[in-house]
Amino acid sequence: MQELKETTAYRHALKDKILKAAMRAFTAHGIRAVKMDDIASELGISKRTLYEIYEDKEKLLYQGIVVYHQQKHDHLKQYAESGHQVIDIIMEAYRMKIGEVRTINPVFYTDIIKYPCVEEFIRSNREQSKSVFMAFMRQGVEEGVLRADVNYELMPYMFDAIGQYIVSHQLIDKYSVEELFVNFFLVSLRGICTEEGCRQIDEAMLKV
Repeated sequence: MQELKETTAYRHALKDKILKAAMRAFTAHGIRAVKMDDIASELGISKRTLYEIYEDKEKLLYQGIVVYHQQKHDHLKQYAESGHQVIDIIMEAYRMKIGEVRTINPVFYTDIIKYPCVEEFIRSNREQSKSVFMAFMRQGVEEGVLRADVNYELMPYMFDAIGQYIVSHQLIDKYSVEELFVNFFLVSLRGICTEEGCRQIDEAMLKV
């Protein structure tokens, strides 16, 4: 029984180690450039062991994206529950995204659309988050930092359209991901904010 527990603990730790190593490689070099052989070699394990834990690269990438989204969600939830208001939470999400795009190879973003299960997870996650998003927007209106005359149900569709345009027109080859994100995010955010909301954004930007 003790041996079984030790084996299970080892496999669990190895699974996590593989996931972290793979995501570091994917974000540094792009997904397609990294082979399962590369990951196995870096960790000093056999390909057989790697494939026993993760069936293929798409499954490995999928799990990495799921874990990343959950960690981001948990962080922002904890941040919100610690007493921060809407603009604070939005700017914390902004800081997290800026930190992400400054360290990730732009090729990662263009590669990710080539993996159907990952694309489906991202789409499904957006659909499931709509009610939370609408409640968050209403909270912003109540706090006096978001405008009451905006149809917030349209915003996720508009952001999706912008993202698809950026990828389909290969704007990442012309502009940095940070420049693209800062321009479309901050311009859009200021457009839905009241004067007080814009004032709080300006104050928060001094700390970014």
